[in-house]
Amino acid sequence: MILTQLIHLVLLPPGLQCLLALLALFLAWRGHRYSATGLAVLAIASMYLLATPMGSAWIARPLEARVQPLTDLTQLKAAGYGAIVVLGGGRSPRAPEFAGQDVSSPAVLVRLRYAARAQRQSGLPILVTGGMPLNTQRPEAELMAESLREDFGVPVRWLESASRTTAENAELSAAILLPLGIRQIVLVSHASHLPRAVTVFERAGFTVLAAPTQFTTEAQGYSVVERWTPQHESLAHSRRALHEWLGLARDSLR
Repeated sequence: MILTQLIHLVLLPPGLQCLLALLALFLAWRGHRYSATGLAVLAIASMYLLATPMGSAWIARPLEARVQPLTDLTQLKAAGYGAIVVLGGGRSPRAPEFAGQDVSSPAVLVRLRYAARAQRQSGLPILVTGGMPLNTQRPEAELMAESLREDFGVPVRWLESASRTTAENAELSAAILLPLGIRQIVLVSHASHLPRAVTVFERAGFTVLAAPTQFTTEAQGYSVVERWTPQHESLAHSRRALHEWLGLARDSLR
C-alpha cells in the first residue's frame, strides 16, 4: 500500500504538478531556461484545467458514459438481484466532532446516501466492503455500517472488513455472498469508479448492475464563468477520474 501511495503522489494531481514545478526550478538553476519555462507552464496549465468544472468533465465523461443511472430502484428484487454492495473509499481520521473517532469520508457518504435510497426502495440487504489500508483504528466497513444505521436509518446485513483494494473488495465479498447463492448484485460507487469496479466484480463471479452516483459530467449547471473557475471539488473529481484511468491502464497491462 505504501508503493501505491507513492505512485499516487507522483502521477496524480496536485503531487504531479508539484514535482513538475520542482523539476522546472532545478532546470532553471542549471541554466536550461527554455525547458524550465515549458515545464512551469505545463504544471500551471494542467493544474488550472484539472481544477475547473470543464476540465474535470472532459476527463470523467468517457468513464461515466459507460454506466447509466438507475431509473427504477423498486424493481431490483423482482429482477433477481440479491444484495446491494457498497464500496468503501476513505475515511476522515480522528474527527473532533465525533470525539476524535474515525468516520466515513465525504466521498463515502455520497455512496452511503445512494445505497440507503436503494435499500429503502428495493428492500434488498446491504453488504459494505472496506478494510484498513493504512492500519488505522477501525475498518472502513465498520464506519460505513455505523453511518448507514445511525445517520441514514437503514440496516446492514454483512460487513467485509479485510479488503484494501477494489480487487480484494470483490474477492472477499464473493466469499461472503456466493456461498449464500447470491450472484446478482447491485454495486454502488462513484460513476467514474464503476466501469473498473464492475469488471473486477464480474471476474469474481457476480452478475453486476452498476448503481452509479456523483456524476461529474454536467458542467451545464454552472455559469460560463464558473465553468472555467478553479474549484477544489473539480480538482477532487479530476483526481478520482485520473485514478480510474491509471487503474484501467494497469489492468490492461496485466
